[in-house]
Amino acid sequence: MSVQNSDKVMQFREDRRLNVISALRSIALAGMLATIVFCIFAYHEDLNLDNIKRIVSYIDRLTFDGRPTDTYVFDSGLDTTYAAFDVGIAACSGGSFRFIPPFEDMDYSCQIKYASPQIETCGQSLYVYDLGGRGISRFNSYSLLGSVTLDSDIISLSANDSGDISVVTDEKGYRTAVTVYSKRFKELYKWQTSEHFAFLSALSPDGGTAAVLCIGQQNGAARFYIRLQPTDGGECRAEIDLGGMKVYSFEYYSNDRLVVLGEDGIYCYDQDGKQSDSFGFNSGSLITFSHERGGMCAVSLKGEKGDSSSVHVFDGRCREVYSRDCSGAVRFMDLSGDTVAFITPEGVVKADIAGGEEQQAELSGARGVLITETGNVAAVYSDHAQTVSFEETGE
Repeated sequence: MSVQNSDKVMQFREDRRLNVISALRSIALAGMLATIVFCIFAYHEDLNLDNIKRIVSYIDRLTFDGRPTDTYVFDSGLDTTYAAFDVGIAACSGGSFRFIPPFEDMDYSCQIKYASPQIETCGQSLYVYDLGGRGISRFNSYSLLGSVTLDSDIISLSANDSGDISVVTDEKGYRTAVTVYSKRFKELYKWQTSEHFAFLSALSPDGGTAAVLCIGQQNGAARFYIRLQPTDGGECRAEIDLGGMKVYSFEYYSNDRLVVLGEDGIYCYDQDGKQSDSFGFNSGSLITFSHERGGMCAVSLKGEKGDSSSVHVFDGRCREVYSRDCSGAVRFMDLSGDTVAFITPEGVVKADIAGGEEQQAELSGARGVLITETGNVAAVYSDHAQTVSFEETGE
């Protein structure tokens, strides 16, 4: 019988897998706690008991019962207004606001008694205002965050990404007024005037300037001009004379750069009102457009032959970054980030501006197109929107 040398016996390391798992679990819990604390800190102004209950319901359904859907159903009617918002679509019609996410039985709805509701999105919230009326409400995807009733009729409303809004109203005793509100509806600035008739406005990203489009008369003809109003109460910084050019839209590209879409081209102006860049529409009249905050702008122009048209996308410096000729008139389009989508008589086209890729799908009967936050393209019909499935067509 031999005796083994204990020095030659292999020594096994202690099993520490349970310790590692415990450590990873602690890190995960710490991360979840940090996330919760951050959300409470960042969004505490919008949290209330109803919001928390709905958030819990969202998480529960997404985790256990979430059934993805490619259809967004809303109230039927040609007067329905809609917009891509969050991961779904927001719609207003028949005195109600609805947010429809891409999951069944998870819609949020709220009654609003607005005769002509319009939607303005801004980041993680959106505004619904009564055009020609006096009501404004702010929503997120699961609750009403606040509302206000003004003393004057609303002509237009615009927002910046911070959630501040600029509202043009028809005033008693004055011709018009421009008022800037915070997202909590606190009045930050007001300009009342009987010398200028204002009807559109845009708010700079930092909220420091309200660009106000006004109309007047010169030699018996209409004259359009933009006043750059500091929201600290200072004197008008500059007045941009546009002559007789009709303006369809204008948005800030940065705090010191305003992008104006007119009937004959797209123009950029600095904070002193001086034109810095432009791109003229040498041929063809404007059919439709999509102009997003940040300066990117997409337009469709009538072609020279028959009912043909062309689609063009410009960056915030009036540089053309995408173009395509189409055999028919392009009357519906949407622009989001580096993606543009538009409907032609042959179907719907989705183009990746940065990557240069295009996709196309057959389509008929749609009355609009939207790009959701997730990058999906939805064709809009009278009572629903449908996610479009594409096939790659080229680069």
